[in-house]
Amino acid sequence: MKKEFNQYHILFIVDHLKGGGAEKILLDTATNLEKTGHQVTVVPLNHHEIKMDIPTNLNFIKESFNQCICSGKLLRKRETPTADIEKINTIISDIQPDLIILSHAFAFCLSDFISGNIWLWIHGEIFKSSRKQTNNPFRWYKEYRRHYLDKKYFIKLFDGKNIITVNQNLEKDYKHLLPHSQILTIYNGLDIKHIEQQKLIEAQKIWDCIFVGRLSQEKQPEHAIRAFAKSEKAKNLLIVGEGDLKPSLQDLCKQLNIESRVEFMGWVNNPYQYIQQSRLLISSSVSEGYGLVISEALYLDVPVIAYNVSDAISHQLSIANLEENLVTPQNIDELAEKIDQNLNQTYRTSFEKKLLSNETMVNKFLNLIKNDHY
Repeated sequence: MKKEFNQYHILFIVDHLKGGGAEKILLDTATNLEKTGHQVTVVPLNHHEIKMDIPTNLNFIKESFNQCICSGKLLRKRETPTADIEKINTIISDIQPDLIILSHAFAFCLSDFISGNIWLWIHGEIFKSSRKQTNNPFRWYKEYRRHYLDKKYFIKLFDGKNIITVNQNLEKDYKHLLPHSQILTIYNGLDIKHIEQQKLIEAQKIWDCIFVGRLSQEKQPEHAIRAFAKSEKAKNLLIVGEGDLKPSLQDLCKQLNIESRVEFMGWVNNPYQYIQQSRLLISSSVSEGYGLVISEALYLDVPVIAYNVSDAISHQLSIANLEENLVTPQNIDELAEKIDQNLNQTYRTSFEKKLLSNETMVNKFLNLIKNDHY
C-alpha cells in the first residue's frame, strides 16, 4: 500500500480490551493518531468480553489466538504457540507498519518473534526491585526465590528492547536493570474532546467521595473505604469498578457499619459524570504507573487526594497546584485527614488544563517513527 507524504501506519497489539486505564489510554492514543491522518490497526490477543467502545474508524482485527498466549504468569518460562506467531507475522506482513506498540503485559512476549520498529509500552510496575521483609526462614526463602526468578525472567524478556514507561520512576529503575535497552518516559494524556462530549453541562454534587478503578490488590480500594470510615466530614462514598475484591469490600463495609453510606456502581465505560457529581476523588493504589483517572478528575474540576507512589501522580497533582494532596503511601489516617481538609474548603480551578491533554503524547509516539525521541 502506497503511503501519502508523512502518513504512517501504527500497529497496536494488546492483551484484551475488558476495561481499565491502560486499555483506555491505548484506544485514546490510537484514535488521536488516526485523527491526525495516520493509519492505525489494533489487534487484541483476546477479543472476547470487550467492554470498551471501539471507534469505528480504527482498523480492528479480531483474530483467534490460543488463550495460553495471554494467561499464566508473565515473568516465568513461557511457550508461545507457533500458529499464533505466524498469525501475528502475517498481519505485520500485510499492513507493513512503521511502528509496532506492544501493550500491556503478555503482548510483550511477542517481541522475541517479530521484527520492525517495536516498542514495549509498560503502564505499571512489572518487577519490584525490593523484596518483602520477613523473619520467618521459610517465607524468606520463598520470597528470595520468587524475587530471583522474577528478576531473571524480567531481564530476559526486556533487556535489549525499546521500552516506553509512563513515569520517570520506572524509567530510572529499569535503566539500572536493563543496560542494553532504550527506555523513555511518555506521560499519559487525556482525550479532551471525548470528555467534553460525555461530561455533564451542569453537575449536582451527590457523593462526597469517589473511588474509580479495578477492585484489585494493587489499587487497594479497602484503604479508600477505611479512610472514608475514619473521616469526620464525608457522608457517602461511590465506588466505580469491578474486580475479585468486591465481595470482601462489601463485607468490610458491613464490619465498619458504613454499608448504607457506600454504593458499589460496578464498571462503566465513561465515569466522567459520576466523577463530576463527586466532591473528591481518592486514589489509594500501592503502586501506579500513571493513574489516568486522576487527570480525568482534575480536568473535570474535582480535587484528588492520592498516595504519592509514583512520579506520574506528583506530576499530575503539581499541574493542578495540589501538591498538598499527596499522601504518604499506606497512611490511612493521613488519607482520612486529607479527605476532611478537602471537604472543608471550596476547590477552584487555577491551572492550564491543556497540560493534561494527549496532544504532546501523540506527537512523541510519532517521534518514535522519526527516530527523534530525545
